[in-house]
Amino acid sequence: MTAACPSCSTTDRTLLVTAALNDPREEMDRPTRRLLDVPREPKAVSPGSTVLYALAGLSGLSVIRSLSAMQHAAQEDMAYLAGELVVRLLVVTALLVAGRLVQRAARKRLLAQGGWPVSYEQWTLVHKVWRAAWLCRACRVVFFPLGALRPDFPASPPLRYEHFQDWLNETARQTELAGGFLPATGTPAP
Repeated sequence: MTAACPSCSTTDRTLLVTAALNDPREEMDRPTRRLLDVPREPKAVSPGSTVLYALAGLSGLSVIRSLSAMQHAAQEDMAYLAGELVVRLLVVTALLVAGRLVQRAARKRLLAQGGWPVSYEQWTLVHKVWRAAWLCRACRVVFFPLGALRPDFPASPPLRYEHFQDWLNETARQTELAGGFLPATGTPAP
């Protein structure tokens, strides 16, 4: 399938953005590639919460060591070892809760800054919109032909590379509000 550029009306220099990024015959410079590339997948956890989860995992090993020590301990040491086990369990729990709180705070901060997508589901929508984008090498614009995302989807105006990422995110947001889409068939999502 080929699509006509809305700016110059030709089809001989148009191709999908995904194909243009992978075309070894016509390499793109790094800034252009960055403008056209798919947005990064949002991180499931923040760096701070990752550190806290790792510390909780390491502390969990000390809980296992305490349990092992309790099996081989004399009866008179049992109270001390039980108290030690409870303290270690509390430390692990506190680290897990702190990791979750840090993760939530990072997500709220991203939302407050206007960042989008913040979830994997939202990123999946952005990725589907990105896969339907076309590029005209002659005009150096990106566009979406009529029906590219859904049968009722209008053709987009020619978009300069600098505006492409914003347009992707906004279109994916609108698609999310409309209930999504299935780009392979062009039918609305259930």
